[in-house]
Amino acid sequence: MALLRYSEDSIFFKDMDGRFVMVSEAKAARSGVPWEEMIGKRDFDFLPHNEAEKCRECEIAIMESGESIIDQEEELTRSNGKKTWVSVSKFPWMDVDGEIIGVIGISRDITKRKAMQDDILRMLNIATHDMRSPIASIDATVKLVSRGRYGSIDESVKETLEDVSQRLLRLERVITDYLSISSILGASVGEKEIMDLRQDIIDPALERLIPDMKRYGITIDNKLGSIPGNKIMIKANKRLGIVFYNLIENAIKNASKKGTIKGGIIAFGAEERANDYLLNVYDNGDSVPDGMEEQIFEEFVSGTGSTGIGLSFCRNLIREYGGELWYKATWNGHSNFMFTVPK
Repeated sequence: MALLRYSEDSIFFKDMDGRFVMVSEAKAARSGVPWEEMIGKRDFDFLPHNEAEKCRECEIAIMESGESIIDQEEELTRSNGKKTWVSVSKFPWMDVDGEIIGVIGISRDITKRKAMQDDILRMLNIATHDMRSPIASIDATVKLVSRGRYGSIDESVKETLEDVSQRLLRLERVITDYLSISSILGASVGEKEIMDLRQDIIDPALERLIPDMKRYGITIDNKLGSIPGNKIMIKANKRLGIVFYNLIENAIKNASKKGTIKGGIIAFGAEERANDYLLNVYDNGDSVPDGMEEQIFEEFVSGTGSTGIGLSFCRNLIREYGGELWYKATWNGHSNFMFTVPK
């Protein structure tokens, strides 16, 4: 087939046992052998055992479910020991009768693209981090002036300074969002491991948000089915903690009415189901306006003065886990984000 000979992408056809039936020349070249030498062999002949085992588990799931995976990013070790990143899609391979007889896969090397993204993220992280201190210093000075610490001022000037302070607060939140997002994108996915949902994932997120909770007088309601430690053990990595951080941070903002009142309440809960855990993050702020339940997951859609891209990234991350993230207001009209994580 001309496609297998001339395509720059790695293309393969595997049987039910994971043995290569056909491969592209590009696939063989990246594996360090002529294409003829790959036929009848398996990933275990070319990859480290843990990587080959991961590929095999994925392909068994595809053959059992009949569902494809699209553009999944994976880190692989080449025959020369070099680490590379690929974007891979895999599909059930069916015969003329519609019976699944194996897996078809196509992958593209994205190592250079990942390296460029990492450089951009480092620059973004440094720039936004360096901007926070000057903005906080300016805000503190504006507040001192508005309180008359540098001499008396008339009411109109005071109102102007209070407006400037609110604008600085919104700018600080935008910078915080970009820092959070650069952490999301720059975080190494890492291998999944068994983690305590409360102690390893939620508590570290809460610890980082304690200053904001104190600032706005936020309390956590533990009566709403909260998550205890040593109870829910899941297979995850640190990216799930970033999702919780973003959702809890949004809950704090919403419960505090953009920082204008105190007394907000947030809560989080979990329900074990047959194949997954149903998780939620709640706050007693206003619900999302009718008709906006899906739009809030689009990039640059926000009603809080933030960048409006955190929820979009969080949904994508949860989908990478094989779960789903959505919004569903409570019966009494308060905000509530729900998502699933497979067992």
